[in-house]
Amino acid sequence: MSGFTDEERAAELKRRDDAIKLREEATEAARRRAELAELARAETRCLHCGRPMRWWEATDPEIPLCDNCL
Repeated sequence: MSGFTDEERAAELKRRDDAIKLREEATEAARRRAELAELARAETRCLHCGRPMRWWEATDPEIPLCDNCL
């Protein structure tokens, strides 16, 4: 990056960092939406708080409790 001032280099690096952060946040949000959509179809719910969960996350098949309520 010869011919650029320190301020221009810093601005370009900040712009790139911001773009990477936005992309990571969008990816994380998409992952969370997909997980919530999957959990919405879940047949197993915590007996204490009612949180939907996958069957293998239940602590006990007869008395399913989520990790938060356990």
